[in-house]
Amino acid sequence: MSRSWQQHPAAAAELRDAVLYLEEVREGLGERFLDAVDAALRSILDDPEAWSVHQGRARIPPVRTRSVSGFRYDIKYVVVADAIIVLAFAH
Repeated sequence: MSRSWQQHPAAAAELRDAVLYLEEVREGLGERFLDAVDAALRSILDDPEAWSVHQGRARIPPVRTRSVSGFRYDIKYVVVADAIIVLAFAH
């Protein structure tokens, strides 16, 4: 099944801020982070139910969490019909 994805405007801002911060820490680190985010998003699109349900307040649809490999960031998302909606890039 082909799924689309979109991100909440706040998530887009979080991602941008994370990339800028990581580039300040070390040149090229922001680019590495974007590559890791891209890989994580592809895995979410391939099998969105494979990742754990965020523990906290019960919600329908459930909020799921996928870590970003090599970084202390998680992608928080929901599955709605055939779409993935990214709610946050959480540190």
